[in-house]
Amino acid sequence: MGFDKEYVTATTIDGQEAVVACRDLIRATHCYAIVIRDGKILISPQWEDNGFVFPGGTVELGEDHMLGVVREVREETGYEIKLRNVVGVYTSIFMNFKKYRAQHSLLVYYSADVVKGRLSTDGFDEHEAHYMKKARWVTLEELKSMRFMCNTQEPIKGLMKYLERKVKASNCKVCP
Repeated sequence: MGFDKEYVTATTIDGQEAVVACRDLIRATHCYAIVIRDGKILISPQWEDNGFVFPGGTVELGEDHMLGVVREVREETGYEIKLRNVVGVYTSIFMNFKKYRAQHSLLVYYSADVVKGRLSTDGFDEHEAHYMKKARWVTLEELKSMRFMCNTQEPIKGLMKYLERKVKASNCKVCP
């Protein structure tokens, strides 16, 4: 038996819901990097520090998803990264504020390491320059109090468990 829903609920970043026809959804893949260095996590502030995301974003049509997240992180942070592992895959149906349409997105989160670079906003395009701020490193405790620009908290809950283990391990001086 296949999927037989005609309508789904799309959510905005503010938690508002709208019922939309499945035939009207835009499909997209969004990939993000979870980068931990010296016990801190790399995060991208958006909308005047009203919300945060992990660095990454939309993979362009025809683009390899792994190359897409590397490109997005470079544009948003100034860092070149090396991807390690997939740490989470989620589905999100949300109202895309750029396209003003409902989007059915596959969210893929990778662990990654910084290879080189420095924090910068030089890679922001004209649109990003209006709502994004310079990425920064935060502690796990700071991260727990931040509002994520995500219409569903499922990825955040799962990623927090992952981060708690990894930050603890990155702070360990004599780890097995």
